[in-house]
Amino acid sequence: MESIHSFQSNELLTGIAILSVLRNTKKLEITKCLLIEPLLSYKSITGYLKKSNCKARSIEELIVKNSVVFSNFNCRFQEKLPLSINSLFLMSELKLLKIEKNNVIFIGEKFDFNEKTLGKTANSIIGAANNLAEILTKEDASSLYLSLRVEL
Repeated sequence: MESIHSFQSNELLTGIAILSVLRNTKKLEITKCLLIEPLLSYKSITGYLKKSNCKARSIEELIVKNSVVFSNFNCRFQEKLPLSINSLFLMSELKLLKIEKNNVIFIGEKFDFNEKTLGKTANSIIGAANNLAEILTKEDASSLYLSLRVEL
């Protein structure tokens, strides 16, 4: 079986990113879920967030520590939006998450996040998910979008 790490961006890898964050939060607004892929697709962000000593307390702190990376976030968000939406639907069809009203709910308890065939990229994303989950749950979606300068 070919591992996922041979792909840069696809619905499965994005779905794993969303599931990884949801595993920590159990429930998250759809608008916040749409930020997961554009954030975790930056290798420098994933690398920073997966460190055991990482204590990013807010999106502003993450922006300050990685300011060069975030200069094109709106463009990245717009490009990744269809991928994020498709991944949400795919994970829903696979019965790993449930979409209710404005929320996405984790129901993927049987998903094996330690599966070796997921590959290096997925493992990095899974490692960064806990810290990203903390950041996403501390602020409301409008503040996150404003801080990241997302244009809707």
